[in-house]
Amino acid sequence: MFRRALIWLGVIALTVIAYRSGSALLRDALPVLLTSFVAWLFARTLRAGRTPLIARAIAALDGPVWLADPAVARYARRLTLLWATYLFVLAAVVAALALHARYGATSSTWMQTVQRFGAPGLPLAVAALFIGEFVLRRRLLPQAPRHGFFVFVRDLVRHWPALLDERELAGASKNGDARHSP
Repeated sequence: MFRRALIWLGVIALTVIAYRSGSALLRDALPVLLTSFVAWLFARTLRAGRTPLIARAIAALDGPVWLADPAVARYARRLTLLWATYLFVLAAVVAALALHARYGATSSTWMQTVQRFGAPGLPLAVAALFIGEFVLRRRLLPQAPRHGFFVFVRDLVRHWPALLDERELAGASKNGDARHSP
């Protein structure tokens, strides 16, 4: 818990320093670093012997019994891989755009386009995958429990810190979160 708090404090401090320093390089690097960090959070759960991050979310929101369904377990692993890949690609695109704007472009219009992508474009790209997956899940995983979008987001936010801790996965059903069974 203390380590996680330090990491988040570091992220907040880096953000404040980047914007208060006036350093364009630090400001350009920040979206790349944050997106890469979140991609790493997904990717690290794909290693052997670990529970994929999406599987942790399923266990926390709907109960670990759903992971016994091979289709749900496969879906969770593939979606975790998709998120990790998508976020790493987004980070690479933002880095390439920033480098090109800094060293390859002669137009200030190009620089403004890059900065606009990094600010609203990156979150919008993440939201597009999040919402798209939510909509497609009913077709791709028809046996899974149904949630309203805002209830799903609320529950996901509420459980997010526990999803990052491998040790807390086992306690998901003990906390009254096993609402449904397959």
